[in-house]
Amino acid sequence: MKKKKIIIITFLITIILMSVGYSSLATDLNINGITEIAGSWDVKITNVEAINVSSSCDAGKPTFTDTSVNFSAKLMKPGDEITYKVTIKNAGTIDAKLQTVIFTEEIDGILALNYTTTQITPELNAGEETTFNITVTYVKDTEEIPEKKTKTLTGIIEYVQK
Repeated sequence: MKKKKIIIITFLITIILMSVGYSSLATDLNINGITEIAGSWDVKITNVEAINVSSSCDAGKPTFTDTSVNFSAKLMKPGDEITYKVTIKNAGTIDAKLQTVIFTEEIDGILALNYTTTQITPELNAGEETTFNITVTYVKDTEEIPEKKTKTLTGIIEYVQK
């Protein structure tokens, strides 16, 4: 019986020593520091110009910011069309990829204007630029010439980090 007590006490002391040793060695490792982004994001519109204008049209003077384009064109008769070339540049140091292209229309009066766009570059590496065209056409097959020929086109072209 005495032998059993000695074994049990030795076993308990061993467990206590192992618990104390584990708790002294098991500590949280906290790392604090400052992370610096090693690049810059700067994808923007750098130019908009009318490149193809029917003789009876007025292309207006397009205006743009880094992220938006506004132009007000006047198309006088069916068949008239104006093409605008939009330039987008990745002036940053981070490569970009195209995520979203959405165009929505708001029409005032009878629909007589259509638009088309050329394909927009899916990837834009740092320092590169790309162009795409938007063509607005006064529909030739319009039976009735509308009094109001206003169409607002809103486009969202979103690039994200590649």
